[in-house]
Amino acid sequence: MSLRARLILSFGSIIIIMLITSGLTIRNLTRMNAEIASIGSTWIPVATSIQSTYALLFSSRGDLSAITTLHDPKEIENYSAHMTGLLRRIGDSKKAFAAALENMPPSDRKQAIMDITAQIEAQSGQFVTMRKDLLAFIRAGKNEEAAQLLASSRGPFLRLADLYEQIVSLSNEGANIAITNASGVSEQSIIFSSGLSLVAVLIGTAVILLLLRVVHRQLGKDPGELDNIARRVAQGDYALDDDTAKRGVYASIIVMVQALKTHIERAQRESLAAQEQSAKATEALRQTEAANIEAQNKSETLRAAAAKLQEVTHVVSTATARLATQIEQSDKGSQETTGRLSEAASAMQQMNATVQEVARNASIASQASTETRAKAENGAEIVKRSLHSIDQVHEASMTLKDDMALLREHTQNINRIMGVISDIADQTNLLALNAAIEAARAGEAGRGFAVVADEVRKLAEKTMASTHDVASAIEAIQSSAAQSMDSVDRAAKQIEEANTYASQSGAALADIVATVESTADQVNAIAAASEQQSAASDEVSGAITQISEMARQTSKAMSEAAEAITNLSAQASNLMQLAEAMNHD
Repeated sequence: MSLRARLILSFGSIIIIMLITSGLTIRNLTRMNAEIASIGSTWIPVATSIQSTYALLFSSRGDLSAITTLHDPKEIENYSAHMTGLLRRIGDSKKAFAAALENMPPSDRKQAIMDITAQIEAQSGQFVTMRKDLLAFIRAGKNEEAAQLLASSRGPFLRLADLYEQIVSLSNEGANIAITNASGVSEQSIIFSSGLSLVAVLIGTAVILLLLRVVHRQLGKDPGELDNIARRVAQGDYALDDDTAKRGVYASIIVMVQALKTHIERAQRESLAAQEQSAKATEALRQTEAANIEAQNKSETLRAAAAKLQEVTHVVSTATARLATQIEQSDKGSQETTGRLSEAASAMQQMNATVQEVARNASIASQASTETRAKAENGAEIVKRSLHSIDQVHEASMTLKDDMALLREHTQNINRIMGVISDIADQTNLLALNAAIEAARAGEAGRGFAVVADEVRKLAEKTMASTHDVASAIEAIQSSAAQSMDSVDRAAKQIEEANTYASQSGAALADIVATVESTADQVNAIAAASEQQSAASDEVSGAITQISEMARQTSKAMSEAAEAITNLSAQASNLMQLAEAMNHD
C-alpha cells in the first residue's frame, strides 16, 4: 500500500471517529434538551396550574364556610363577590391547565390525566349547584340549612381533592421520568464520548507510529542523514558504508555509490593505460621520424645502414602492431567504461525519480496532515459549541431550581399564614366556650348571647377544618416542589458531568490537532530532505555525464592514435621495402 493510501486511510479513520463523536454528542444533547423542555413546557405548567386550581378550590370552600356564619347582607355580598373572583381565577387556572395538557405529547399518562380531568368536570357540576343553593339559604337567613348543606358536601369535596392530588402525582411522575430519561441520555453520552475519544487517541497514536515506521522503512535513514550523504557524494566522498542495516532509499544510494566508485576507478585505470600507450606510440613515432631524417641526411651511408634500417623497421613494425593491439584494447575498455558510466547515469536518473516520488508522497502527506488538522479543529469547535449548549441547559436547570425554591418559600409563607389562622380559630373557639359558660351563668338574660357564642364556636370549628384542608393541600404542593427540586438537582449534576466529559473530549481533540501538526512538520522535513537529495543526485548525474564525455573523448583519441599507428605501420612497410631494394642495389 502506498504512503498516500496509508495517510488517507489513517486520517480518514480519525476524522470519521470525530464526526461520529460529534454527531452522538449533538444527538444526545438534543434529546436532553427535549426532555428538559418537556419538563418546562408540559409537566411543570400542568402541575402548577392544577395545584393553583386545587388551592383556589380550598380557598373558595373556606369562604363558603365563613359565609354560613354571616347575617349582615353587606358582608354576605362582599364574600359573594370575593368568591366570584376566586371562581374566575379557577377558570383561568383550568384554561392554563388545558393549554399545558394540549401541548403534552400523547402517552398513557396523558390519557390518565384526561380521564381524571373528565371525572373532575363531572363532579364539579354538583358543587356549582351546591354553591348557588348555599348562597340562596344565606340570603334567606337560613344559615343553619346552609351549614348543613356545606357539611354534606364535605365528602364529595374530599373525593374531588383526591382527584386533583392524583393529577399532581401523575405530573410529578412525568417530570421525574423526563429527568430520569435526560440523566440516562447524559450517561449514555458520557460513555460514548469517552469511548470514542479514547479510540481516537489510540488510533492517532497508532497512525503516528505507523507513519514514522513506514517513512523510516522507505528511506532507510533519517532525512537529515540522507541529506548529509547526498552532500558527501556531491563533494566526491564515496566512503559511505557505516556497517549498519541498509534498506529503502539508503540501500539504493549505497549500491549506486559503490557502482559509481567502481566505474570511475576502472575508467581512471583505463585512461592511465591509454595515456601510457599513447606516450609509447609518440616516442616510437619520434624515433621513426629521427631515423627517416638521419637516412635522408646520410644518403652516402644508406647502403651500409640498410640492414640496420631493415632491423629498425622490423622493430617498429612489431612495436606498432603491439601498440595497435593495446590501443584497440584501450578503445574497447573506453567504450566499456562509457557504457558502464551510461548505466550509472541511468541508475542515478532512476534513483532521482525515486527521490522525487518520495518528495511528492511527502508533499501529499503534508497536504493530508493539513486537511486533518483543519477537520480536527472543526471537531474541537463543534465540541466547544456542545459545551456552550450544555452550559445553557445547566443555566436553565438552575433557573428552574430557583423557581421551585421560590415556590417552596411561598408555600412556607402560606403555611405560616395558615398557622396564624389556625391559632386565631383556636382562640376564637376558646373565647366562644368561655362566652357560652358566661351565658349559662347569666341564665335567661344570656340566652341570646349563648346563641351567638355557639355560632362563633361553629365558625371557629369550620375555620379549623378548612385550615386543615388547606394545610393538606400546601403539604402536597411542598412535597411536589421538593421532589421537583431533587430531580432538577440530579439533572444539574448529570449536566455538569456531561460538561466535564465534553471538556475532556475537547482536550483530546486539541491533543490530536497538536499531534497532526507535529506529523505535518516531520513530513515537511522529509519533503525538504528529499528535494535536497534530488538536487545532489542531479549533481552526481552531471558529474557522471562529464566523466562519460571524457571517456568518449579518450576513446576517440585512441581511435585517432590507432589510425596513426596504422599509417606508421604502412610507412614502416615502405621503409622495409626500400631497405630491401637498397640491399639489392
